Amino acid sequence: MAGASRTRRSREHRVVPDGIVAHRNAVRQRGGIISVALALSLLFFGLVLLLLPGSLTGVLGFIFTFIALPTMPLFGVPAAGGFVRYALSFVSSVALWWIIGHYAGLRAVRAVIASWPEWRKEFQPLAIGLILGSLFSLALAALMLGVL
Repeated sequence: MAGASRTRRSREHRVVPDGIVAHRNAVRQRGGIISVALALSLLFFGLVLLLLPGSLTGVLGFIFTFIALPTMPLFGVPAAGGFVRYALSFVSSVALWWIIGHYAGLRAVRAVIASWPEWRKEFQPLAIGLILGSLFSLALAALMLGVL
């Protein structure tokens, strides 16, 4: 009996702390959370810059806020404001960042050995595309409003 339980235990799937499987699980489970945390830290930094006096800090703060909340143009935020528009933009942007981070995590764990550098390699093109699209819509809105 003791020998049978020992062989059964040796065949069980054991996860070594800080091992390959643990890193794969962490990337798969926390990829979306990490991307949301990055976006929220960028939003916080942008809001701090908005509170500082000066035109340069105001412009940089608005751009960082716009990068952190890329769905603001969908709700017409450069032209119109209001709590509801900002709240909807915040909720949808957090969901969008989570989807992108989670998708990057799922793509990263396709590799044999997957950890955070592989997640970053998958996340970067997606995030850059989202950021460039957001900034392009900001420039287009500024052009349509006659600011540029």
